[in-house]
Amino acid sequence: MATQPIPQQESLEQQLVQLVSERLLETPPGFNADSNLYDSGLDSMAIMQLLILVEEEYGVTLPESDLTRQNFSTVRGVAGLIRARTGTSAQG
Repeated sequence: MATQPIPQQESLEQQLVQLVSERLLETPPGFNADSNLYDSGLDSMAIMQLLILVEEEYGVTLPESDLTRQNFSTVRGVAGLIRARTGTSAQG
C-alpha cells in the first residue's frame, strides 16, 4: 500500500475534498472543506469507504472511537482526525 506523507493542513483538506468529490460522493458545486458531508449524501456505507480511502492514501487507520457524527460532518473534521492520529500539527 503506497501512502503519501501527511501534507500541510490546507493541502490535506484540499486533497480530501478532491477524494470525496471524485471517488465517494456526488458533491454539489462549491463543495469545500466546511461543507456538510451528511447533506452531500454521507451515510454509514460512505463512511466505511472514506475510512478505506484515508488508510490507502495516508496510511492512517481511524479507530472506532473516532467514528462520530461530529467528527465526520466536514472534510475539515476528518483532516483533524488524520492529524491527531499522526501527531502532525495543523501548520504542517
